[in-house]
Amino acid sequence: MDVTELRVESSLVTALVDGERVSLSAPPIPPGIWAAVDVESPMLAQTLEHTWEEPLMPADLVKVGAPEHVAALLAAFAAAVEVEPELLLRWRGYRSEEPVSDDPWEGGELPALPPPARRPPESVPKRFGASGIRVGDDDLVTVLSRAYAALDTPEAPLP
Repeated sequence: MDVTELRVESSLVTALVDGERVSLSAPPIPPGIWAAVDVESPMLAQTLEHTWEEPLMPADLVKVGAPEHVAALLAAFAAAVEVEPELLLRWRGYRSEEPVSDDPWEGGELPALPPPARRPPESVPKRFGASGIRVGDDDLVTVLSRAYAALDTPEAPLP
């Protein structure tokens, strides 16, 4: 499907999909929540969802257009967010209005997001240390670390 004229605004994503106007909307996250969170935090999505009950990608979306056109819009939007992550924040209402003065308390330009950090897959079980649970001759964390490493290498056969 041909997706053109992709536009992202606060709470609204629109595009032409095969010549048909398609849109996707969700209510913006309130400015007070944006003021209380660190948008540069690698834990932003978890903080918004678990602390504020405001997921970055809400389950209830208003979709206008044929289902296959909406799916194409979602795919194009996801691809655009991969290139420019700030689009997701803009869609959810972060900095939807430009500051009207030079007062630093009123904010400034949207800061660039750091590149996503990829942690080794075994970092999650290792983060907690030895579990004390024995699996064969090894601790559960050691076994899980080996399993994660094997799953992370596409060419490696499973043990």
